[in-house]
Amino acid sequence: MPAKKTLSCLLTFLALLVTSCAPAATPAVSPKAPATTSETDPTAARTAAPAAPSPTAKLSVEQPRYGGVLLISHNGDPPSYDPLQESTLQSTNLVVPAYSGIVQHDPMQPTKVIGDLAEKWDMSPDGKAYIFHLHKDVKWHDGNPLTSEDARFSLEVVRTPPRGVVSPRQEWLKAVDKIEASDKDTLRVTLKYPSASFLHNLGDGRMMVVPRRVFEAKGSMKKDVLGTGAYRFKSHEAGISWSLVKNPNYFLKDRPYLDGITWYIITDSATRLAALRTHRVHMTSFGTPGLTAAQAEIVRKELRDNVVVDRYPGLIFHAVWMPTSKSPWNDIRVRRAVDLTLDRPKVIKVAMEGGADVGGFMPPGEWGLPQEELLRLPGYRQPKDADIAEAKRLISEAGYAGGIKMTVLTRNLQQLERASLSVKDQLAQIGIDLTVSVRDSATTFDLLYKRNYDIAVFSGSASFDDPDQVFGQQFISGVPRNFSDITDERIDKWFDEQARTLDPVRRRQTVFEMQRRMHDLVPASILYWATYDLGHWKEVRNFKPGIGISNNVKLQDVWLAK
Repeated sequence: MPAKKTLSCLLTFLALLVTSCAPAATPAVSPKAPATTSETDPTAARTAAPAAPSPTAKLSVEQPRYGGVLLISHNGDPPSYDPLQESTLQSTNLVVPAYSGIVQHDPMQPTKVIGDLAEKWDMSPDGKAYIFHLHKDVKWHDGNPLTSEDARFSLEVVRTPPRGVVSPRQEWLKAVDKIEASDKDTLRVTLKYPSASFLHNLGDGRMMVVPRRVFEAKGSMKKDVLGTGAYRFKSHEAGISWSLVKNPNYFLKDRPYLDGITWYIITDSATRLAALRTHRVHMTSFGTPGLTAAQAEIVRKELRDNVVVDRYPGLIFHAVWMPTSKSPWNDIRVRRAVDLTLDRPKVIKVAMEGGADVGGFMPPGEWGLPQEELLRLPGYRQPKDADIAEAKRLISEAGYAGGIKMTVLTRNLQQLERASLSVKDQLAQIGIDLTVSVRDSATTFDLLYKRNYDIAVFSGSASFDDPDQVFGQQFISGVPRNFSDITDERIDKWFDEQARTLDPVRRRQTVFEMQRRMHDLVPASILYWATYDLGHWKEVRNFKPGIGISNNVKLQDVWLAK
């Protein structure tokens, strides 16, 4: 179907007409299937130097087909196009398929790290040096050659951002001592100490390599999309669509299979559901642009023969952030009163329709506090009567018996808006009167980064379940997304200790102490950890969601069966 006709069809749909307008069939071309290569287990890298092949694992034994444009629903425009500075999936989902990283998480086995630009890598016996051998003759989308200097520069932007550049993932490279471009195809990274999470951090879906010449000339990639990925930037029509087209010079010669990808920007959740049900899109996007828990049940019942619904851990938490440097939040009694009052299961029911888990400062699972311990903590225990009585006493003791009025900042995402309203209702019980201020993504991030807010209901995230990701991004002194500005020597010390500990049992004990300390200090109140549902029609082949919302979003291995 021509692009104009497809767009016209979608716009007709958005006007709430109900006529059918299914996407065009994919050409039935059967290329030679790519050769399968072995995979790299990052845990083995601690004792041996791994090889790092590019991904070729397949979910299906079917012969992949070339052609077709994958249509995806999305919930908003990107605040900017910069993969190094942005954290929101409104940007990363759209931009990352145009870029390549040094390594990546395996799309089919997301706990493993495999190569991307790195064809293979070696690790020193002491675990403190990595040598990455890059694919040769890789070209940027404008035809210029990529070199290891671009990779070195990109990592340095993340590790030591230039003036005016925000680096949300700076802490992930804290273990790095030196980055060198040994020759045009070889990158050497030397660590200060062995790091249990280094390869996983490097494999995050947003740790992309950008062209040094463009970044230096313009100061960022906020207005440019120029990568080496499987897809090239085609167009962005604000409020309507974002389109990428196949990169014919991609360094994996048999990929991608698709002719392109188009995301239709549909801000309303019900309209996104209708777009999937009526086959106007092939799939929903990751995270909040996907299906709510209730919508997922509708799709499972109505379309079980045609649509797959995958539930996966989003590794996103929503929290009440309290800037500890400001009154009244510089008084720990007020922060504890908030934490005591919040009823997490009620917020989950209102905001997520049940599609979330109660959790603390790490997601439930390997690194989170055991549920039996967590659910005994003040603020988490049920029933709430005793906690609310204690919260009222603390508020009065802190000198706020007459109440507190302020504005709660949140982002224009349905779940966050609902969570904010639930928090408003609950805190009214202890005399905290909140006015909800819903802002667009760019404004919300700007206010949070500048700490220009009273109190916020906002998210935090990780690419995989690891304390270096969660604490390193949100709760360590001085990191940009430490929105509460908590600074604590004990937490910082424990964080450094666990980052250097390769023994998982010892590391877990330290991580538990970090979390207990955070629950004592309550710079933020964790409301829940989201689980997400993603729907896709069965003709979408060789796809499954990764762990978190920023892995397996490159879509270079996906193809359409019809």
